[in-house]
Amino acid sequence: MDASNQTQLLLCALRHFGIAVEQRKEQEFLLPGEVQITIEPDGAFYLHRNGQALGRFSDVVRLCTTLQEKAMLENQ
Repeated sequence: MDASNQTQLLLCALRHFGIAVEQRKEQEFLLPGEVQITIEPDGAFYLHRNGQALGRFSDVVRLCTTLQEKAMLENQ
């Protein structure tokens, strides 16, 4: 899948899961809590915060559920 399709897929999934995007620059998406998603050239989603890797995902649904789980843990 090309980068534009991956971008649209990610935006649609984030919207579906109710995850806000604070800022977007090309293939980089900044989320609340300084969490960032970068779409890599191979189409994978790289999740990181403050330069620390949180995971690499090929499945956008798994990425979004991981984001929700991490947000729930931080709010407890």
